[in-house]
Amino acid sequence: MRLQRHFKLGSRAGADGIVELFNVRDRANYGGYVTNESSLQYKQATSSTNLSYAPRSLQLGFRMTF
Repeated sequence: MRLQRHFKLGSRAGADGIVELFNVRDRANYGGYVTNESSLQYKQATSSTNLSYAPRSLQLGFRMTF
């Protein structure tokens, strides 16, 4: 989800405030499955420490135009 608002600063300048939310519904994201047949967790989903699988994330930003 992304929210953005433009603010006018004078006749030619402006600024945009940006807020982005990732994985807002907090759906479970798994990095893969255990494929080692001798493992007790065989065919079970495994969690990942990679940032793209994070539960919820918020990003703030701004943009200046002139």
